[in-house]
Order: sequence, then C-alpha cells, then structure tokens
Amino acid sequence: MTAFKPLFGMRARLWVAAALPAVLAVAMLLAGFLDRHSSELTAALRDRARAAAAQLGGAAEFALFAGNQEGLQRLADAALAGDEQMRGVGIFSADGRLQVLAGSLSPGLPAFGSEEYIGLGERLVVVVPVHLVSVPGDELFDLEPAPRAMRQGGRIVGHVVVELTLGVLQKQKRDLLLWALAITFFGLVLAGVLSTLIASSVTRPIANISRVVARIGEGEFDARADVGRSGALGTLASGINAMASQVAMTQEHLRQQVQLATDELRKQKEAAELAARIDPLTGVASRRAFTEIAETEIQRALRYRLPLAMVMVDIDHFKNVNDTFGHMTGDAVLASFAHIISQEVREVDVVGRLGGEEFVVLLPNISGLEAVQVAERMRLAVAASEMLVNGQQLRYTASFGVAEFDAKELSLSSFLARADEALYRAKRNGRNRVELAA
Repeated sequence: MTAFKPLFGMRARLWVAAALPAVLAVAMLLAGFLDRHSSELTAALRDRARAAAAQLGGAAEFALFAGNQEGLQRLADAALAGDEQMRGVGIFSADGRLQVLAGSLSPGLPAFGSEEYIGLGERLVVVVPVHLVSVPGDELFDLEPAPRAMRQGGRIVGHVVVELTLGVLQKQKRDLLLWALAITFFGLVLAGVLSTLIASSVTRPIANISRVVARIGEGEFDARADVGRSGALGTLASGINAMASQVAMTQEHLRQQVQLATDELRKQKEAAELAARIDPLTGVASRRAFTEIAETEIQRALRYRLPLAMVMVDIDHFKNVNDTFGHMTGDAVLASFAHIISQEVREVDVVGRLGGEEFVVLLPNISGLEAVQVAERMRLAVAASEMLVNGQQLRYTASFGVAEFDAKELSLSSFLARADEALYRAKRNGRNRVELAA
C-alpha cells in the first residue's frame, strides 16, 4: 500500500498535468467560438427581419396612402407565408390603428415613432415606419433621390410590424453548443486515456510533452511531440499528436459549417433586398425602384435635352374581376397584364407597378405622340388577350394616360400627376382608350 500511494499520486498528477491544459484550451477556444458565432447568427436574423420589414413597408406604401386594405392584406399574407419563422405581420395606419393582420402579434407592442425599432426577447419584433416618398424638385440631381427624401422626413403613412419566432435560431445555437460539449468531452476522455498509460515518471519526456500541450493550449494546433525522444512515453506523445490533429480538424470543420450558415443568411438578406425592388406578383419594378429610375431618366432628359414620356395604365373594372372570379384569378390577371404590356415595349423602357391594378411605363427618348402609339399598341394587345377560368372565358381591357415630360415641371410628382389626369380622362370618356395629357 505504501508503494501504491506514491504511484497513484504520480498518476493523478500526470493525469492533471496532461489533461487539464488541453481540456481548458479546447474549452476556452470553443467557448469563444460559440459566443462569437452565436452573436453572428442573432445579428443575421435581425438583419433579415429588418430587410423583410423594410421590403414590406416599401410595398405597402401606396396601399397605406390609398387605404387599400385588400392590397395590404395580400402583402401581409405573402410576407407571412414567405418565411417559416414569421409569427405575425401587422400593418398599422399613421395614427396607430391596425389595418391588417396576418398571423398573430404579441401584446405590448412598443410606441410607434419615426425611427425603426428592433426588440429581441422571447421573440424578435421589428417596427418600421412607412414614409410617403415625395422627392422635391430642387433635388433633381441627387443620385439617390428616394432614400434622401426619406431621410429628410417624408410623411409617415403607417408602420409595419413583423414578429419572428426564435425557434430556428435557438436550434442553431443548441447545435453549436452540442458540438462544443461533444468536442470537450472527447478531448477529456482522450486526455484521460493517454494519461493513465503513463506508468513511470520519466521527467524529460513528460516535460517535452507538457511543452507541446501548452503550445496546443495557446492555439498552435500544428505543434507535435517528438515521438522518437519520448522513450516509454512514445505512445502518449503519439496520442497527443493525434488529439492536436483532431482538434485542428474539428475547429476547421466548425468554422466551415458556420461560414456556410453565415453565407446562406447573407444570400437570404441579399435576396430580400432584391425583392424590395421587384414587385413579387408581377415581376416588374416596384414603386420605389421605378421612382429611382424615373428620377435618373428625368435628370438625363434635362441634361441632354432628350424627350421622355410616361404612360399610366389602369385595368378597367378590375374590382369586378376579383368579385366574380376571386382574388387568385385577380392576381393571375395582374401577372398576365404586366407580361402583356412588357412585351410591347423596348428593353430600355421601364414597367412598374404603383399598387393594385395601376401600372406605369417610362419611355426614354420617346415624344408624347410616339408614346400614344406605344400605348395604343399595348391597349390592343390587352384587349385581344383572354384567359380561361373554370371553363369561362375572361377578357378585360385597360385605360391609358400619356404625358410627355415638361422641363418646366422639374418634378416627378407633377409628371406622374399629369399622366394620372390623362388616365382618369380616359376612364371618364368610356375606358379602353388612350388619352394624351395637355
């Protein structure tokens, strides 16, 4: 027993000396890794939620201004259906009244203001104000007119609230934690096995091996023990080398997995930003994207004295289509209509959807009379189209208002207003016709 106690004490000291530095090093590295990438996953989810709210706010801007609750509901339903983590989507008016709700929102929403709000608790809540974008004439040569107009305090027409569950995020964090615990446990078991194999106290090999373990603990995963100089502890030296290689491989594998997850979240964010510029139903430019392009074309027309025309388009009696055939058919009509008018214009022309059944076409280097011919061509193409719905033939027409840009206006809003006035004159005069603004 007397000889056994020193032997047991030596083995215990060797176990601590060999295992503890490696285990602590692995634990600290994995703890830092887990904390860093957990924060990155949370930040990526916040960015994605904010991008989704901003996209929905941009799409809901005109519908809020026009009081189009059907359009708002479709937007909210589409946003909820497009993200499995989305728990609820609410669109509120400027005075804080709920206009539409998809899913459900938790009670106790923050007070609405002019700034964005992002709250992360049991759920992620994002509140984004919706500004009515109006670009003044004296900012005609700003390269980014619409965002700048928003920064200068465009009138708030409402707020968009999105609420996301944290289930997926928590699962990702749990997966990272399980990886960390598994690797730490593996390192502990391996270090213990290697330590118990040391049956004699050969100080020099132990010192050499301890130095290697210390270097590994400092993050030098390429450090290796000299097996040839380890004598009877050669097996231990080989085991430590294997452990270092495994830790390095595991570290790299974890880094690659997190990088893949981060890249995927980045792609989703970029896709959300792109979707904010494209109308998801029709595939044409969104209102905000059209506004930016139109401002640029106005600047170019003024600088080079080029003609520029705009065609405002509205589907005749579209409400009857929705009431008779349903909203799904109405959406199909909108998509078909956008495709038809897009086929009748040039690649340089820009087709945008302002909201509901109202579209607009920008025609660079085209005079007003030439734009009337283009609009007439579009009108005939729409009138000649037909759809088959539940065995019934569906035909529809559209009215067109044409305006030629006047350099004296110096305002996109005035340009749009003249085209809109011509559009409503076409409706008053019997619909399914083209009118040219004075």
